[in-house]
Amino acid sequence: MPIVASITKAFDVALDLDSTAAVLVCGGQYLLQHREDRPEVAYPGWWSLFGGAREGAESAEEAIMRELREELELDIPNCRHLITCWYEIAFENRITRKAYFVVELAATQIDRLVLHEGQGMGWFNAAEIRAIADRIVPYDIGILALYEGLRAP
Repeated sequence: MPIVASITKAFDVALDLDSTAAVLVCGGQYLLQHREDRPEVAYPGWWSLFGGAREGAESAEEAIMRELREELELDIPNCRHLITCWYEIAFENRITRKAYFVVELAATQIDRLVLHEGQGMGWFNAAEIRAIADRIVPYDIGILALYEGLRAP
């Protein structure tokens, strides 16, 4: 039995969202999206990683590459899978799967980024991320902490 079927069967809930996100890194800084401040947006006004839902039969890698093109006009030749997480949101009786990828950007790519989603974007180092951790989407702050921990000497 495929893992999606076995996990959703074990919890007796449907997979409600199959999504992706990118840890965008350049020179020890991370690019975060400042989410729109509208009630229909999850965590409105908070900071998050860039990414979004998979469409149709696309793979998680295809989805993150498409999302980065749509949201930032960023074309990447490849990305590195970091981790895939399953979130049980018990109070809503649903399960969300999110695949996280690492994309290392060259300084020359930064100037060509064009924001198409969210109210802004910003580059943050680890200390700055810790300072605003209470305004970063909970799923994403955990991934940033994991990645930063993996990079530590």
